[in-house]
Amino acid sequence: MTDAEKPKNSHSALANIGDDLKVVRDNMPFGNVASNEMGTFFICYASTFSTVEKMLNQMFIGNPAGNYDRILDFSTAVTGALFFVPSMDMLVKFSG
Repeated sequence: MTDAEKPKNSHSALANIGDDLKVVRDNMPFGNVASNEMGTFFICYASTFSTVEKMLNQMFIGNPAGNYDRILDFSTAVTGALFFVPSMDMLVKFSG
């Protein structure tokens, strides 16, 4: 489906933040039938937090506001984390 054909509130339309802002992302499904828990572990790498923030804003708030990611109607995030990895240059500066 082309970008013009995608619904404006589809996950693929709102999670796409353009060619100028690059992210590396992956996910892995998980499940436990006995406890009726299932979902996906998702990870995203970016050179700046503002890139990830823009993607999350488009998904949760919408673009325009109110046009949020429709996948949120069928899923619930139960945890999350943000990690910062300093560059080698930053580590050298910190080492004194």
